[in-house]
Amino acid sequence: MENSDEVVLRRTIGHKKDEFFLQRKRATKNEIMSLLEGAGFSKSNPYFIVQQGKVNALCTMSDGERLQLLKEVAGTTVYDEKKEESLAKMEENAASIEKINETLEYMETKLEDLRGEKEELTQYQKLDKSRRAVEYTLYDKELRKAREALDEIEHSRNDDVDKLSQLDEEVRNMHEQIMAVHADQKTKTNALKRNQVYLKGLEKDKTTAMTHKTKLTLECQELEEQLQQGNELVAANKRELKKLNEEIAKVEKELGDVVQPAYEEAKSTMVRMTNERDEARKQMEGLYAKQGRGKQFRTKKDRDAHLQTQIKELQAAKAEKEELLNSQRDKLSGLRKSLATEAKEIEKKRKDLQEKAKMLDELKRSVDEKKRLRNEMADSRKEQWRSISELSDKVTEAKESSRRALHDMKRSMPFATATGLDALKHIVVAEKLTVGVQYFGLVVENFELTDPKYQTAVEVAAQNSLFHIIVDTDDTAARIMKRLEKEKLGRVTFLPLNQLKVDNIRYPESTDVAPLMEQCITFDPVVRRAMEHVFARKLLARSVDVAATWSTRSHLDAITLDGDLCSRKGALTGGFVDQEKSKLRAHYALKKAEEDLKELEKEHKEMKEKSTAVDQQVSNIMGEVQRLEAKHANLDHMMSRTEDEVSKLEKAIERRNKQVKQIEDDIPSTETQVTSFDGQIARLQEEMGTELTSTLSDDEQALLDQLKATQTRLDGEIDQHTQVLEDATVKRQKLQSLLEDNLIMRRAELTESSSRSRPGANNANVSQAQLKEDLALKKRELEEAAQTTDDVDRQLSEVKATDEKLRAEIVAIKNDLEKLKTEDSSYQKKLEKAHADQEKLLNKRSMCIQRREDYMRKIQELGSLPPAAELTSFTKKSIPALMKSLEDINKKLKKYSHVNKKAYDQYVNFSEQRDSLINRKEELDEGGLKVKELIESLDRKKDEAINRTFRGVSAHFKDVFKELVPNGAGELIMRTAVDEAGPDTDAESDDENQIDLNNPDVSLYRGVGIKVRFSRVGENFMMSQLSGGQKALVAMALIFAIQRCDPAPFYLFDELDQALDSTYRAAVASLIKRQASPSDDEENPRESTQFICSTFRPELVAAADRHFGISHQNKVSSLHLLQKDDALNFIANLMTEEEAVGEVTSLAPSKAKAKAGNKRKAAEEADAEAEE
Repeated sequence: MENSDEVVLRRTIGHKKDEFFLQRKRATKNEIMSLLEGAGFSKSNPYFIVQQGKVNALCTMSDGERLQLLKEVAGTTVYDEKKEESLAKMEENAASIEKINETLEYMETKLEDLRGEKEELTQYQKLDKSRRAVEYTLYDKELRKAREALDEIEHSRNDDVDKLSQLDEEVRNMHEQIMAVHADQKTKTNALKRNQVYLKGLEKDKTTAMTHKTKLTLECQELEEQLQQGNELVAANKRELKKLNEEIAKVEKELGDVVQPAYEEAKSTMVRMTNERDEARKQMEGLYAKQGRGKQFRTKKDRDAHLQTQIKELQAAKAEKEELLNSQRDKLSGLRKSLATEAKEIEKKRKDLQEKAKMLDELKRSVDEKKRLRNEMADSRKEQWRSISELSDKVTEAKESSRRALHDMKRSMPFATATGLDALKHIVVAEKLTVGVQYFGLVVENFELTDPKYQTAVEVAAQNSLFHIIVDTDDTAARIMKRLEKEKLGRVTFLPLNQLKVDNIRYPESTDVAPLMEQCITFDPVVRRAMEHVFARKLLARSVDVAATWSTRSHLDAITLDGDLCSRKGALTGGFVDQEKSKLRAHYALKKAEEDLKELEKEHKEMKEKSTAVDQQVSNIMGEVQRLEAKHANLDHMMSRTEDEVSKLEKAIERRNKQVKQIEDDIPSTETQVTSFDGQIARLQEEMGTELTSTLSDDEQALLDQLKATQTRLDGEIDQHTQVLEDATVKRQKLQSLLEDNLIMRRAELTESSSRSRPGANNANVSQAQLKEDLALKKRELEEAAQTTDDVDRQLSEVKATDEKLRAEIVAIKNDLEKLKTEDSSYQKKLEKAHADQEKLLNKRSMCIQRREDYMRKIQELGSLPPAAELTSFTKKSIPALMKSLEDINKKLKKYSHVNKKAYDQYVNFSEQRDSLINRKEELDEGGLKVKELIESLDRKKDEAINRTFRGVSAHFKDVFKELVPNGAGELIMRTAVDEAGPDTDAESDDENQIDLNNPDVSLYRGVGIKVRFSRVGENFMMSQLSGGQKALVAMALIFAIQRCDPAPFYLFDELDQALDSTYRAAVASLIKRQASPSDDEENPRESTQFICSTFRPELVAAADRHFGISHQNKVSSLHLLQKDDALNFIANLMTEEEAVGEVTSLAPSKAKAKAGNKRKAAEEADAEAEE
């Protein structure tokens, strides 16, 4: 902060307490006040900031209040505070001195009493010494007696401990047997439950198998019946088909040999006669036309032209008939080609049908094979599921065993350690520690016993160190500990290998002892330091005596196989070791349980993988079966569609044959018509060029008569032959209808029924061969179902036998368990009796120990003993004689029962306390004198400060008032008690108000008055006689005088010129301008001072160096830097508005408030050095 040009102070107003910040750092209020005091902002002179109300307050202030203000400016507050502290200190010292005097009086009295008690105390001490000698001898004899009894009890207790240990071992073995039987019972019960579940499954399987077998039997019977009905139907169809074939042959023979030739002959005769009649008619029509043309046309030319037209028409008709004939011939050729193509297509599709039929048979065989394989896999899967269920039960049992072993393991260690070890597994994974490199686990996990007999010795040697954690470095331990502490997960002890240091130990060379670490355990060399840390200072000894001897000689702990520990420090620990609470036993049980669980889980996982593989195979086979069945259905659909196409092609061939027959029947008629057209054209051409005549020639007439006779004859014959043709046609149609619509269709139906239909199959197109295959398949499935039923029956018999066996075993186990519990109850009674005996011995032992401790305590309480010579005189006495001597001495001591046994100590103690209090009193007296001198000094300095301040303020007031009112004068008058006591005192008399300023008495001061005049000559006025503006001017003069007396770095005035007229405002502005500028006057030098003033008048604005305008909008104030001209213009406009508002106010006072918000303040800063 010393090197900074800017100091930032901040105060945060709080609900309960304010906060202060210095340079954006938290600071106390005292630190802030000290900083401001050091910068010149005096707490006693608050007039460097002058609000509007302070000027008015000074105007209305009384003389006494001005005197109090003068004292505050003089800084008397500090003196008063120090004086109050000093007076409080003096009162405290006085109270302490008074208390010390009372204590000294009490001590003197007490010391007088203690001097008389010392003589009685001397006699008492002689008797007391004899008493202590007798008591010591008596207590010593009783102590020896108690020790002898305690030794006897210890021998009896050791014998009982051996018996109790043997009995505990028997009880433990019994408990283990009971636990084993319980475990066996639980295993058998679980096996029985599994067997019952298996039995229920087998019974369900048997029901399913029997249902399936019955269903297959019924289906086989149904298929056999259908096959038999089909065979009967096929035979009937064959017989009917034979009859139909014979009848069809008979009808076809009749139709072909008799009816059809007769029909053909009648038809041809009819056609011939019709053609001859038509030809004759046409010739007759030609002759009649020729005869008519002779009458119709006048000239030959006209006739020939008409003939030519008719020839053209006939030729056109002939061309149409020839075109029709060619079209019929082309159509006939196309139909014959289509018939040949469709015949080939039918042959091709029939071959395709044969191939697809073969493929369909192969697919059916594949589907049957896949289904058989699926059934086998499903049976295998069921067996695997049963095995998985059994393994799941075993895994559950293993988990329960592991959980119990873990619980036993946790019981053998502290709770915090168990909690920490539980969390370590997750922490090692979270910290990504490498097991075997950074993290090695528990000590107990890093070694193996060379022989189980060493278990107790190793466990006693290691104790809770078995559960310490081995890590590579202390950094790894710190990482784990940090996590444990952060998450509050328990406590563990770490053994960082890099920090473990074990001194070289020289083991004794003896056959009685051996190094426990080398003899009893094996471990990885990597953790050797940790093992040395735990086991290096441990020896394995043959017996307790050997252990005690070598532990003392070698300074090593010696342990026996039974767990008796002889510490190198001399302590002996041993006794019964409860194997049920063994840490190593719990660890090995947990390890074995985890290994068993791991093996079972591995086997369970492998079995599940195999089951999953079988499931996958079954799924694949099912997918393959579905795919083959879909392919079979698709192929069957394709065959049906091909058969439909063949049927459609056969029908199309039949339709085309009919069309061919029709066309073949139509072609001769068309050819006859073409020939007729040729004859007509020839006759017309012959007529052309002949002579035009209206009559026929003789030949033509004869031909006409002949033609008429021929037509008449032919009409008669045609009428006769039409009936013959109709009879032949009806007979032919009857035979064809019988053949095509009845016999042939029935034969087709029978043929199709024999090859494709099944009786009662509900439109299912399955052949007899298919029925045979279905029957064979169902019989195979029936055989498999029967085999499955037999297998299930066999398994059911085996499971029932197993169920009976397990129930018998469980009953036997319950009987054995009852026997073991009976024996255990007997052992428990013996154990309780042994414990009761042991408890009695322990109570006796406790009583002896208590007596021993009591006498030892009594001997210790005797304090210092008399000389040995005095003790010798009592040693030879018996205990009753000593009791008699002690009783005599106690009777003598009763005379001195009132003796103060601490008289000497109390006398010395009280003497020392009296001397200490006397010294303390002298120190307090000396301190009181110094405090009194300090108070007198403070009073003098206070009076000097008040007088000095009054003189300074008074002198500055005269100067300031003179500067503000050049023609006037002003002064401050100190009013004293003398002035108040004087009769008829004139307030305006200068002579009576004068006091002696050389040696003033501040206690006589009653107030500070002000007397001023505003002209060179005239009377002086007091404050109460002045106008408001004059009072304000005098108050500002007093403020400037106070400021000159106690200057500050800057001043802040808020509208101090509000109540002044323009003349005084200009004077005040000039005064501030001068006071802000530095002065080189040797008598009164002055540095530059900063004045910040707010005003609405132009005088201060004109005198200021910098100008700022403040605007308020949207509840936010903003600061704007202004030029002097802008500021003066703003002030001028504001004054103009005020004058206008003043005029309007007389007419409408209510409008003054509406425009009062338009005022803006202008703040000017007068700084001679242009500092902000």
